[in-house]
Amino acid sequence: MKKKSLPEVDHFAHLVGEFIQYWGFKRIHGKIWTHIFLSQNPIGAKELMQRLDISKALVSLTLKDLLEYQVIFEQESSSYGTKNYRANPDLRTVIQQVLRSREKILMGKIKSAASHLHELSDQDLKDYNVTQKSIKDISRLIKNGEKILSSVIKLL
Repeated sequence: MKKKSLPEVDHFAHLVGEFIQYWGFKRIHGKIWTHIFLSQNPIGAKELMQRLDISKALVSLTLKDLLEYQVIFEQESSSYGTKNYRANPDLRTVIQQVLRSREKILMGKIKSAASHLHELSDQDLKDYNVTQKSIKDISRLIKNGEKILSSVIKLL
């Protein structure tokens, strides 16, 4: 018998998924995380597949991502060798880990790309209506963004 989820839980998980999607993740990340978080006991991939009516591949890929960001943890396998998962209850640690492993890396890429703007010739800048001042301004914004991001990570 297929074990379906409660409609209220599904609706809530869908909304969490939309919120998570807004922050650059996939909706399924939020849906699976919600089911794991709300589950009293660690939950396995098979049950998630049944509750959400999704493929094994999608569950596996999503669990891998959630584990990487330390949003969930793997519990000891059951007596049948299947893996079960529980949510990381420390939301501050979760946010901190995501900021470190995703936003901080992205900010570094932005900084690197911006540094190449300083190498553009005066003619290129003129042709594209870009000024040295605007390049300096955007570089300053990036530097301030890095400081703010580092401060938020430290605060958490």
